[in-house]
Amino acid sequence: MMKQTQLGQAHTVSMAGVLLLVLLVLMPASATAIGHVCGSGGNYTANSTYQSNLAVLNATLPGNASSSPQLFVTATADANTNGTAGMVRGLALCRHDTTNLTACRECVASSFAYAHKMCPNHTAASVYYDYDETNALKPGCLLGFSGDRGFLSTASGTTGNGTFFQYFNTVNIAGNAGVVAAAVRQLLAQTARYAAAAARRFATGFMDGGTTTTLYALAQCTPDLSAGDCVACLQRLVGSINATNSVRLGGRIFRLRCNVRFEAFMFFDDKNMRRIPSPSSMAQPPAPAPAPDME
Repeated sequence: MMKQTQLGQAHTVSMAGVLLLVLLVLMPASATAIGHVCGSGGNYTANSTYQSNLAVLNATLPGNASSSPQLFVTATADANTNGTAGMVRGLALCRHDTTNLTACRECVASSFAYAHKMCPNHTAASVYYDYDETNALKPGCLLGFSGDRGFLSTASGTTGNGTFFQYFNTVNIAGNAGVVAAAVRQLLAQTARYAAAAARRFATGFMDGGTTTTLYALAQCTPDLSAGDCVACLQRLVGSINATNSVRLGGRIFRLRCNVRFEAFMFFDDKNMRRIPSPSSMAQPPAPAPAPDME
């Protein structure tokens, strides 16, 4: 039996989808896996209850995430109704600037395939999928599953390091390192605040005066987080950026429940993108008042 929670709504899903496991594993990836984290909870055995439950999530989460108004779903699968030893918890979230539900479904399905490839037989894995610059406007997604009973708790997903991943461009932004670092942090911190204040827990922004190039940023939390939990999660990610990475020409940082990204190119499709002032422009003194007309 599988119990699915989608922003407070409970559903029951049949195990008839188990046979789709092989098809999903063989499905070609439609995106680029930016990173993965294999859990430390050990391995499951072939033909075990855990494997059957994971197959249920594998077959159903892609469609459930893409059909959700929030592009988000959490679920538990338990084929053994007499206990929880084989129970699997899962979470999937697609980027909120997409209206392409097929792309969302394919991204989550490909994430499962990638998890099976990179973390074979692991009871827990997190996968972060996104697209390259050529296909930047397609939606990325994240996927996580685990047998840990606290895996879906907001505390675990916002503060734990078991799902933490970061990736940065190897090229630096030209200019004074101190000025650049301050601009990047300001861009991410303000975008994070906008995301936490939004009902969908998603926001984008750009800064065109703080560095030698215009920078674009995105921040997102799972929509079931409170505003306070969302901003705290995002602030931890921004605070984890060290001096070296704060001047990179793009970067992405993830936890299961929140993520941030910045790039020197437009990688999202959001009409609500905000212009975020740079620290240098905010520190400039006001223009002097014009001299009085003496005539």
